[in-house]
Amino acid sequence: MKITDVHGYALSSPYGNGHVFGQPLGVKSIGIVEVHTDAGLVGFGETYAGVYAPELVTPTTAFLREFLLGANPLEPDQTTQRLTQVPFVGRSGLIKSVAGAINIALWDITGKALRQPVHRLMRDAWRGPVKVYASGGSAQWKPDEIEADIQAALEEGFVNYKMRVGYQSWEHDLERVAAARRTLGHNRELMVDAIMGTIIPPWDAKVALERIRDLQSFGLRWLEEPVSPDDLEGLIAVHCASTIPIASGEALNGADEFQAILRVPAVDILQPDVTYCGGLSAGQAIVDLAEASGVSVALHVWGSAIAFAANAHLACAMPSIAYLELPRVPLQISTEMFVCPPTIRAGELILPDTDGLGVQVTNDMKERYAFVRHSGYRLPATVRA
Repeated sequence: MKITDVHGYALSSPYGNGHVFGQPLGVKSIGIVEVHTDAGLVGFGETYAGVYAPELVTPTTAFLREFLLGANPLEPDQTTQRLTQVPFVGRSGLIKSVAGAINIALWDITGKALRQPVHRLMRDAWRGPVKVYASGGSAQWKPDEIEADIQAALEEGFVNYKMRVGYQSWEHDLERVAAARRTLGHNRELMVDAIMGTIIPPWDAKVALERIRDLQSFGLRWLEEPVSPDDLEGLIAVHCASTIPIASGEALNGADEFQAILRVPAVDILQPDVTYCGGLSAGQAIVDLAEASGVSVALHVWGSAIAFAANAHLACAMPSIAYLELPRVPLQISTEMFVCPPTIRAGELILPDTDGLGVQVTNDMKERYAFVRHSGYRLPATVRA
């Protein structure tokens, strides 16, 4: 079997209630890559870069296409190495993120060709159901909106929940966290994401540690991104002094970046996302590194159903992965992408037994969710720290 074509594109889907933080046009952009073969099989992958720079998905994929034509799609690791070995630009950043989408698509093709779910091909032993948490709690929401979201999540089978802070006044954020803990109860896990990879200006280590002292009484499972992902020195300082476990890693995508954060160490929970860190093959290697370093892994997901499926298959393949994120903000296109939707039961994810990743993008979907220019993530005009 040979690769005959590779192309990438962006789509835009209605998102939440149309007034979601960072999405001023009411839609969310996603970046998709398709790999075609001479056997008629098509694999789908997603690049997280499509959320932030959707206009760059098509030209970046077109650049990488020439390295792939004629290659064997059933060798995802080796075939993707052609892309990551492009000097200088292939090591990390946008190229790495799009190459990761191609790697995901190759695993999808391999599963379809062998009539197996991807997770059964990645490791000899399948771990079974995965611990999943509901990820919502918009940074803009009021306490009563947080409470309503948690109640809905519990009714849908979730038992753990993550919310965002950092945009409103700190006094108001503490009221929101208190409302979340009160609604969730003390026998369930609450995670808080400070989104300092997004907020401008971000907290520094001193402010982060002050916030941590205020959050101690809420029994958090972790505090996520307490400083900018570029502030490794600050992250180290926070990790060393924090009484709350620290999570980070969603913004990393080169092997050196993950090795640096693990070597120090700077986190208690590492959060790679296969749609950004380099694909499923890179995800496996990163999880192995974390396990060897004694660091827990919670996979980040904030894309479409393809992003969720890819991360879910990795989680099902690797028992050392402790958590999988499931976004609560409804993305309309995602409901149509699953060949057979997964099930959430008692806080665990149960994947259907479908070939490949179990996702699809039809021509009809491409027409109905055509890309809306300038629909990439944009911060509100005024951002408060």
